[in-house]
Amino acid sequence: MGPIREKVRETSGVPMGNWLTIMRTFDTERWGWSSFGGMGTNLWELRIGRGVRPFRRVPGTEYESATQQEAAALHSARDSVVNHYGGSLDRVDVLVVAALPEEFDAAKAAGLATAPAGPGVTRWEERDLDGVPPFLWGEYRVDGQARFTMALARPTQMGGRATGPFAASLVDRLRPALLAMCGVCAGNPADTALGDVVVGEPVYEWDEGRQSATGFEGDHRQFRLESRWLRATQDLDPSSLASYGDASEDEALLWFLEQLHRGQQPRSHPARDAYFPSGTWQRRLAQLEEQGLIRREPTGEAALTSEGSGLVQRRLYDDVEGPQQLPFRVLAAPMASGSAVIADPDVWGRLKAMGTRNITAVEMEAATIATVAHDRGLAWFVAKGVMDHADTRRDDRYRQFAARASAQVMFALLERLVAKTDAGTQRMTEMVGTAGISSEPGRGRAGASRAAVVQRATTGSCGKAGRR
Repeated sequence: MGPIREKVRETSGVPMGNWLTIMRTFDTERWGWSSFGGMGTNLWELRIGRGVRPFRRVPGTEYESATQQEAAALHSARDSVVNHYGGSLDRVDVLVVAALPEEFDAAKAAGLATAPAGPGVTRWEERDLDGVPPFLWGEYRVDGQARFTMALARPTQMGGRATGPFAASLVDRLRPALLAMCGVCAGNPADTALGDVVVGEPVYEWDEGRQSATGFEGDHRQFRLESRWLRATQDLDPSSLASYGDASEDEALLWFLEQLHRGQQPRSHPARDAYFPSGTWQRRLAQLEEQGLIRREPTGEAALTSEGSGLVQRRLYDDVEGPQQLPFRVLAAPMASGSAVIADPDVWGRLKAMGTRNITAVEMEAATIATVAHDRGLAWFVAKGVMDHADTRRDDRYRQFAARASAQVMFALLERLVAKTDAGTQRMTEMVGTAGISSEPGRGRAGASRAAVVQRATTGSCGKAGRR
């Protein structure tokens, strides 16, 4: 008999048959493996072993089968754990934090199922536990089967200072396997189009370092995206997402004029192919020139005429709701977090000079999310939609689209990487098994034990599911 079972037998008087029943059930329950560490670990012994009550028959109750006895023993053990720790069983597999109310609303809507069988959460439930901020709880279902449980929450203010303690308190209470964030960011105009979604790889605090009279010297600690999440992001095709839509010819021509209005040459823009498929470039430019909306410089570059400039400004003024669909891309690229909202086009050159030559996105919370997850041995990722380019031409037309698209990308990745075992239990094999586990005492133990369970699962038959 193992030391943990022996200890439980001595301290709680659990008959061996009932202990085996509890052990089997906990080992296959979703909340058991993800929240209590898995069999044979110190965390399991601490939270389950010493608190298990003996199964007692209730006088006058007929137990028709061994299954009923097992269920009674399981409920007894659960009640013991709850009473011992003074809490509840509100534990989740995934915790999603959104920094702003509109980002929270976008995630809530994107995660909601449009059919009873899913994919998505059929109903969000409001939870308000003692000692932690309120959150929404939901069970994400695919093909009618529960895939994972999740919580969705937001702090009352944006930025790392507000997000850090907020996320940490929820993580410590809900014990998720993965911490994620969706929302909006500023994108480098050399690499992104408005509406593109950037998954941070790596993420870091760009304003950490030393400020002197001669300038700023960065001291950046980067958090890398785990390779499976990176590959999944690179392979993700967004064309099936609700916010994705091919551009019509009229939308493509307006996009061309808008880039000139912003001071960018559409020919070298990273989104050109999405708006001008092969074989359409010369014909559409000739059409704009014939309409008197552009003129051609001696270098061949296009420039707005006064008529073209007036058309763009009128269309932008009238477009108060922003786009509903765009041919956006999903990029895995460097994301820098800072403590201030930026409206300075020179920021991209400064960040590049600090050592990240392909810096792609700037926002305020990603590095904090990664830090909280890293310190607790959790998997993490951050997906944010580009709402502006951190320049003086900023407007909010793309804010709602960027928040919505980033939330849809986040759920697409979760659905793809959260796997279900053949035994009918949910195990987050792809995410938990790859979390960075801290070796420091008191840190990462839950993640380490979960990873051990995942290692056992993956050796068997475990299927894989497809600001700023």
